[in-house]
Amino acid sequence: MGGGRSVGNECREITIKFVALPTLGVSLALAVGLLLVGCAESPESRINALVSVDTAEASEEVQARLADYQRRVKEDPLNGEHIGNLGITYEIHGYSEEALEAYELATELQPDEMRWPYYHAILLAARFDLDIALEKIDIALARDSDYAPAWLQKGEYLLDNSEFEKALETFVHAQSLTADPYAHLGQALALLELNRPEDALASLNQMASLANHENVQRLRGTALLRMGRREEGSKLLEGLGSATSIRWDDPVAQAKQEHSVDHFGTRLMKVVRLVRAQAYESALQILADLRVESPTNKHVMHLLGTVYEGRGDKQQALNVYVEGMSHHPGFYVFRTAAASIFKEFGDVSAAIKHLDAAIEIDPKLHWAYSQKAQILMEQKQWLSASHLLDQAIGLKDDDPDLYTYLGICLGFMDRWPEAANLYRVAISIDVAHVPSYINLARAETILQNEDEAVKALTAAQNYGASQAMIASVERQRDQIKRMQINTVRQ
Repeated sequence: MGGGRSVGNECREITIKFVALPTLGVSLALAVGLLLVGCAESPESRINALVSVDTAEASEEVQARLADYQRRVKEDPLNGEHIGNLGITYEIHGYSEEALEAYELATELQPDEMRWPYYHAILLAARFDLDIALEKIDIALARDSDYAPAWLQKGEYLLDNSEFEKALETFVHAQSLTADPYAHLGQALALLELNRPEDALASLNQMASLANHENVQRLRGTALLRMGRREEGSKLLEGLGSATSIRWDDPVAQAKQEHSVDHFGTRLMKVVRLVRAQAYESALQILADLRVESPTNKHVMHLLGTVYEGRGDKQQALNVYVEGMSHHPGFYVFRTAAASIFKEFGDVSAAIKHLDAAIEIDPKLHWAYSQKAQILMEQKQWLSASHLLDQAIGLKDDDPDLYTYLGICLGFMDRWPEAANLYRVAISIDVAHVPSYINLARAETILQNEDEAVKALTAAQNYGASQAMIASVERQRDQIKRMQINTVRQ
């Protein structure tokens, strides 16, 4: 498979460190070092664990394929190729934890092979572990610096990780290695994030055969809006529908499908593409067959729930997620997905229960803290919500939404100077973050900084805030000013 990125122009109003012991000498340090090595898990034990994975939940055909790959490793346990291929087979049949371990081992056993750290990076990124994914993809590129799709993949991860300057440099380098138009698209995405719309437009003009793709047009319209060419930009964005993500060709990644049973993984990824294109009925047909083959596969169940949600059948989606929890209690995705539906159904206690369970499974899920905080904000529990948002920011300090949510909480606690500062932090992360400008305009009005309020509102408009949104904020600002005048008179 190649990679891709959906693009849009949406505005959301969101309210044994060694200590020197000279008297004991070197012998103690050496002994401690040997003890630590002795405590580490050996490659043999790690390999033994890999070939002993319980695959009972898989179909008979998948079990047979996995058993065959496990047998190859047992017969030649230090063969990196066999272990890497076992990792591929685990990954495409739903055993992602085991795949990560296999890729790690294969990387160690075949120090010149780029596939294993590359596959490792792709899988980590799919699990939202971008920092480590970037480390792994750098290992892959050190082993094959001319493989252009890996540079495109790295650029994508840097974009997702809000490292826009590095992303731009990466896509520029990729352009020197490939004629794939995604190198230009990636540059445009990075340039927009860096508030360089003119340069972004120039990159989009080099998209050749993809120039008329809906996502390219959407980016073009966004760039025009940010350049002040509002009429052109609005006209271009008007009526644009959803579209499948633009992808790049990646033969190394595509080669993984050679190890699938009846193209199980291929069909699973086809479902993902159909979901992105909102082709839910077609996705449902494929999932029906996959569910028969592997009725409790967590990825199949998660996608099935996602399709039901997309069709508007929230109760059926919830039923799938709850069933998924019974089979895979440690798969937090079911928990966060179910929490969203419970919240929509008004069952706040159930939503919070599942978010707490997700956080217990993986305490690094910053979005679970954020989800819970938003529920508490709706209940006007500003202090409790602010504590959760502090935790979320500690886990992911480059998400402008988190600072905006926290600013809203502090505003309701009458801590307006701190709130205004948080909105400025959000803007420093994303200069086009409309919700931060909107909330900053309100905060500066309350703080009686009229010039700053007007600047914030103007910026919100320049970055795509609707006229209705601007008018609403102006009405609120008028009310705030009248209240201030009445307070002074009293």
